[in-house]
Formats: sequence, C-alpha cells, structure tokens
Amino acid sequence: MTNASILPVSYITAGPYMSTTTYPTCRTWSRDGKRVFVETEKPRVNQPTITHERQIISIDIQTGDTIPLAPIEKEDTRQYSDIHVKASSQYHFDYAPEADVLVYYDMSGHRMYLLNVSTGGLKLILHETNSTIGDPLAITPDGRRVVYYVLKPAEKTPTLGGIESTIYALDLDPEALKTTSEPKAVTSYHSHIVECIKDRLPDGIVVNHCQVNPIDQDHYCYAHEFQGLRPDGSLEMTRLWENRGGIDQPLIRSMNGEWQTHEVIGPLGKSIYYIEDWGVSAIDFATREKSRIFTPSEHRVAHLTVSADENWIAADVWEGDKPDADGLWPSGILLIETLTGKSRLLCRFMRGASHPRHPHPNFSPDGTKIAFTAADGPNTSQVGIVDISDTIKNWG
Repeated sequence: MTNASILPVSYITAGPYMSTTTYPTCRTWSRDGKRVFVETEKPRVNQPTITHERQIISIDIQTGDTIPLAPIEKEDTRQYSDIHVKASSQYHFDYAPEADVLVYYDMSGHRMYLLNVSTGGLKLILHETNSTIGDPLAITPDGRRVVYYVLKPAEKTPTLGGIESTIYALDLDPEALKTTSEPKAVTSYHSHIVECIKDRLPDGIVVNHCQVNPIDQDHYCYAHEFQGLRPDGSLEMTRLWENRGGIDQPLIRSMNGEWQTHEVIGPLGKSIYYIEDWGVSAIDFATREKSRIFTPSEHRVAHLTVSADENWIAADVWEGDKPDADGLWPSGILLIETLTGKSRLLCRFMRGASHPRHPHPNFSPDGTKIAFTAADGPNTSQVGIVDISDTIKNWG
C-alpha cells in the first residue's frame, strides 16, 4: 500500500485479495487488543479454492502472525427451493470478548456457527431452512445472546414489497457452544414501497442492521433500510428504530430530506450514535434527547466507531468528485472528541465504492488504535491500523 498518511498506517494484510474488518456495529478486535479478526478471500492453506468462499483469520498486529479460525463456506442454495432470498452477505461475524467466542454465518445465509477463539472449538448452532440470514448480526459481550435478521419471500402488491424481514434473538451457552433457546422473534416487517423509491427499490424498504444493547440484552435497535435514499418524511422512511419490551418505536423521526444512517449503540449502552447529513449526532435512550456532536465543514463522514469510554469517535471520511481509474474514492479516518466536537484527520487512503471495501473504522478495546479497511486496486482491499495514543495524549 502506498497511500499517503498524516499518521503512519500499519497494514496487516497483503496480496491480491479482498480483506476487511467487520461492520462498525460489530467487534473486530480481540479482547486483549493484540489481534484483529479479519474476513478475507485469501484461500485457505492446503485447501481447494472455491469461488465466493472466504475465511476468518486472526492477525497479531505486532508480528503479523496469522491464525486461520474458520471457513465461511458457500453451499448450493437450490436445496432451499423458493425460500432463498438474495440478502446482503458481506460481513459475517461478531465477537463476544467476555466469552472469547465468534458467531458467524455462511456465505449462503443458511447456517450459523459459534467458535471458541482460544480452543478452536466450532459448532453449528442454527440451520435456517425457511428464510435467509442477512448481514450484519450482533452478539452480546458475554456471548449469551445473538441477534440476527432474516428475509423471506412475501406477497407483493403496489404498496408492499415481496420481502418479509424478521429479527430474531437466540440464547447461547458460549462455554458449551450450543443454543439454550429456540429463536425468538423480536419484530417482523413486510417490506413497504413508497412513491419516491418505487423505481429504485422494487422490493421496498426492509428491516436490517439489528443491534443488541451491551448492557441490556432485551433492548434492540435496528434500521429501516432504503439504501441511502433521502426520506420523504413518512414513518416507513424513518431510519432509526428500537424494540424494548416487545414494543417497536422510532428513536427519532426522519424528516423530509433528512439523511440519517449507520447507527451504532455506544459501548456504555446509554446512547445511539449515528451519521446525520454527513456529520455525527446521538440520542440518549433515557431522555430521548438528541445532541449534535460533529457538523461537517472540511470533512464529510459516513460511518463511525465509538471508543469504550465514549470519549472519542472515529469516522471514515468520504471525499472526491469522481473515482480514479480503479473506481476508488479518496477517504481517511477522522478522530472526533465527543464532548467538544473538535476533530483531527488521522490518515488518508482510498475506499471502494461498495461493501465490503468501505473503511468501517473499529476502535481497539483500550481506545488507542483504530482498524479499518482500505481499497487496494479495483477488486482488492487491505486492513490497516493507525495508532492514536500520542494524538490523544497531545490533543490539547
């Protein structure tokens, strides 16, 4: 990688492959902050190369030592007949640091696994034969509950899309690598078609981006997904939602033309942070009070990660008027002080136009490092790390 940086960037992957951190709502760092979990298309050693299959690897950020953890296999979906739906399938795992387990699902969206990172123990915990799992899923820090959404075909009318999306919670025993409950439906939503999206999204608005509060496993947040289109002010095109006590309600109503997206529950479990019109806002769960943290001037941001103490936000910068010859766009990582909204550009690199080559920054457990994905050519990407210890120490 030859991208110019303000701070030095250490790239822990290499080669002509797509490699990526996980989604910003998920954890990509080991609990001791010494390793990063990476999803990659790099073929497994001494295994046949199968198109569209991936693997999860663990990389020591100091030595580069790489441990293969699990294959992300792709099966023939014809066995699922008419129930298989094309779902977003780019970010497949989340990590529970207290239990040291990874939960992930396969490329086809029908099998979910639980992996003990320390021992290598691996168990199939769910075979979804009536619908298709989409990304990303989420697991509680103690590894005792996973939350995920599925899609399945539904009746289609002029106002209803042909997809039903349902969020499920599944209880786990992380030590025994097994489930302790049947999947419990949190909420279900028949996709809607509103006038302003009917030509762009023929299947309508769906529910996705499910999250579970790290301090309250019965509190869930999720999104109405309409692929970044500007909302029309309707309830259907309101982005941020929660389910608490079985009751669904919007966290904040999306007004006409007001762009809200890429929400992340803070590690302290008291607020949700999100992108609003290329800046950063937050909502306090208890008071419903909205605060504006960062308003863009020089730098627009698109995804965020929050440090464990919630004193810092790192966001990926989206710049440029047109892509380069490889279809890549200028990007970088911006560090934002939560209390003041003051910001500093940490590094620059190129980003891909779509998943899985968005930067998606992710804080280390101690908040001193940020992992992210940088595009590297027309089809490949690498995982980089920027150390912000001195930046924070000398913030002033």
